Amino acid sequence: QVQSSPRPAGPNTPRSAHTPQASTMDGSSAELEAFQSSLNAMVLQLLQNQVRKSCFDKCFQNNFPDRMGKTEHICLAKCMDRMYEAHAIVVKASTEMVQNMQE
Repeated sequence: QVQSSPRPAGPNTPRSAHTPQASTMDGSSAELEAFQSSLNAMVLQLLQNQVRKSCFDKCFQNNFPDRMGKTEHICLAKCMDRMYEAHAIVVKASTEMVQNMQE
């Protein structure tokens, strides 16, 4: 059995404790948070597109059977895990970038 790594946070995921509340933010902090939110949404969309293109092309080679076999399932799970790990790295880097801009 293939275990998959945790998936990236979605739009309904609560903010972390270190994020300032909207009522206490000044204009530039609100703009930075909006920028970060927009950047995260764009990165997630790119990730989804990359998973569709790369993983499905790699694992199915444009031949989609009626049922997914064990080999395709494992291939797809591993490929998606790699993509989500890459996503986590990009999110961490973008978060650090925004935090450095706030300092």
